[in-house]
Amino acid sequence: MKRFLLIFIIPLFFLNSIFSQKPLKPLISKAFYFDVSPPLRNIRFDHSQKQKHDQVWKEEAIKNPRMRNEWNRENQIQQDRSIQDFFGKSTTDTTLRNFEGIANVDNEFSKVPPDPCGDIGPNHYVQIVNLAYAVYSRNGDKLLGPSPSSLIWYGLPYSIGYGDGVVLYDEQADRWFISQFSFPNEYNSPFYQMIAVSQTPDPTGSWYRWEYLFTQMPDYPKFGIWPDGYYMSCNRFAPITLDFQGDGAIVFDRIAMLAGDPDARMVMFTLSQSDSPSPLLPADCDGPFPTSGTPNYFTFIAQSYLGMYDFHVNWSDPLASTFGNLCRLQVSPFNTSGSQIRQKNTSQGLDPLNDRLMYRLQYRELNDHKSMVVNHTVSVGSHYGIRWYELRKTSADWFISQQSTYSPDTNSRWMGSIAMDTSGNIALGFSVSSSLLYPSIRFTGRMKYDPPGQMTIAEQTIINGSGSQTGVWSGRGRWGDYSSMSIDPIQPKTFWYTQEYYSATSTINWQTRISSFSFAGILNIHARSSLPAVCTGGSVQLNVDVDGVTGNSDYFWTSIPSGFTSNLKNPVASPLINTKYIVQVTNNTQSRSDTITIAVIPVSSLFPGKDTSYCINITQIPLKGSAVNYIYPKWVTSGDGTFTDPYALNTFYIPGSIDKSRSAVDLELTVYPQPPCKPVSGMRHIELIPCK
Repeated sequence: MKRFLLIFIIPLFFLNSIFSQKPLKPLISKAFYFDVSPPLRNIRFDHSQKQKHDQVWKEEAIKNPRMRNEWNRENQIQQDRSIQDFFGKSTTDTTLRNFEGIANVDNEFSKVPPDPCGDIGPNHYVQIVNLAYAVYSRNGDKLLGPSPSSLIWYGLPYSIGYGDGVVLYDEQADRWFISQFSFPNEYNSPFYQMIAVSQTPDPTGSWYRWEYLFTQMPDYPKFGIWPDGYYMSCNRFAPITLDFQGDGAIVFDRIAMLAGDPDARMVMFTLSQSDSPSPLLPADCDGPFPTSGTPNYFTFIAQSYLGMYDFHVNWSDPLASTFGNLCRLQVSPFNTSGSQIRQKNTSQGLDPLNDRLMYRLQYRELNDHKSMVVNHTVSVGSHYGIRWYELRKTSADWFISQQSTYSPDTNSRWMGSIAMDTSGNIALGFSVSSSLLYPSIRFTGRMKYDPPGQMTIAEQTIINGSGSQTGVWSGRGRWGDYSSMSIDPIQPKTFWYTQEYYSATSTINWQTRISSFSFAGILNIHARSSLPAVCTGGSVQLNVDVDGVTGNSDYFWTSIPSGFTSNLKNPVASPLINTKYIVQVTNNTQSRSDTITIAVIPVSSLFPGKDTSYCINITQIPLKGSAVNYIYPKWVTSGDGTFTDPYALNTFYIPGSIDKSRSAVDLELTVYPQPPCKPVSGMRHIELIPCK
């Protein structure tokens, strides 16, 4: 079925400044074109009819926007106080698969950079670069391709000049998502964004396909899967002149697309050029979806903060959709200035592309919090490292849970992609290069219980490059522009990563690699207790969480000062003074230790003063209490008098009329210690007698 649809556009009112807090107005449209593709496995690629493409027109025309507003100052020099200048020590080799992806053989797929992107499903790994795609089995066997990505869009009316491909596996629907742009008129409008959603879980089968028309060029599109939509960010450029117009934030109706609805709508918000701080990234959810009504989070990096917008779409009333509620999360300072990245045996440098967040902004829901991870490239002296963040949200606002710049030596690391598995372990993949090292592919990571801000997994090599890229486009050695770290939906502690490299020095003959690895076999422990402190004479239950291994573990607890030992996982301890408890967990050949300190709070004691008598006509009774091991005291009366200061040990009591009519009053002094110790009280009895 093929359908051409008219586009119905709601007028868009531009703002002078998004920071003025005026609401943005949405633009709503339907697809320009819809059809259903033949099964991709039935479309044959004739190598003799291959199309020749290069990236020169795009590189010369589109000056990918650097950071604007407060970022865009020359020679930003900041002291990065969060550099990890050492390697992780966990050395378990966890690589599961490591095989060749799409390669630019004989300049067949000649766009540079290749922009490798991929995702893993239950039975397939799908990879896409700017001009090609391929489908592999989970073992790395080629099932389809590599073929020109034009075959995905075969039959669409304006599928020319495609690039910037993104592929995602929609695990909650068990379907595949692919998108590329199409610029059939090169610099001139209209421009198109092509989207395909597989009809079945088999990516080699038929796909629903849509073309959406844009009057401004939607460059550098990035996508995220969310329960109510496929969310997209882009950099908008004017026709002909290709002047930067600002960021775009867009959502496509996911539910309608999964059903193959030809009228699946698009809602778009646009930020003006002056209000676009940097390329945006939409959140992409792995694992269970957030609750209905949760906004998608569009994030960007500025010079001193991570910025985050909320995108609420309302498909019942698209005009009621909103984009805004800017949140700024302060980050540790980092450097933005630096030279190009060095390569071995060539003076040609590589572009670090350090003006934006790297794909993806991964979202995950864990037991007691929500989490997002993201990264970008920063300069560290004469080389580059990767700044990464974990953002968390419990019941309140998002906050930065941990951050660090990974730069363990003088090699440059850049073009990273980061993701978190279902346990909360994090993996970071990247390119690495120097004047002594050809660009290579490596990864590191951390376990969920490791010290915050540290990549504790020993850096491991996926493949060592054996050549450098010497090609130059618009004066820059472009690399990337992104790589892709994804999570296995059926082995949710397994990471899959794809990135480019060169097997021999050349201008354009890049290759890609696809690998998978897991931290599931790495012992990770976290010592904890039922209480952070005990009162003198009290007891506390110790415990240790164990993750990453199967089978029985052995436990051995000791203490400093000595005197406590146990072979139980969760023993009970009764410390007499502040005590550090050390647990060693052994599982097969792995052994790790963790510590927890239990504070001992001394019991409070007090003396409110001796029982005594005073003349009934006395106006103030002096009180001089004494106490130790407390935070604050408090006096209360059994009568109707008042204290000059009820929260002072030494104070005065002013008897009331009832006190005098009773000829006596009881004054109680209570001292409140540090928890978990309980308050302690004492009574002072005062007789009010006639004066002699």
